[in-house]
Amino acid sequence: VHYHWRCIEIDAENSRRVLERHNYISPADSDEQVKVKLAKKFGCSTEDMCNTCPFERGFVSNHKARFYLQWLDCEEQAKKEYYAGKGNKFNMDLNDFLKESYERSDV
Repeated sequence: VHYHWRCIEIDAENSRRVLERHNYISPADSDEQVKVKLAKKFGCSTEDMCNTCPFERGFVSNHKARFYLQWLDCEEQAKKEYYAGKGNKFNMDLNDFLKESYERSDV
């Protein structure tokens, strides 16, 4: 079973690392430099990206790039969407089972 829930800050940091490993951005890049480089990959302007960029160009880890750009450009909107769960359903039976298992194993 693969099960996790992370805060948006951790997902943003993990996304940045992925983008660095793909050499889309450098660890030394400022947030503005990152926005310019990643916006260019999508063919978008850096102005109001969350409302003007369709993020339609496909490339390896484009979903990470989109998420990270949204994190940099419109943090509050990104948080709202992230924590809304986008319609995710939780299996409460599985949640209860895992909780009981953890309690029994003293983890």
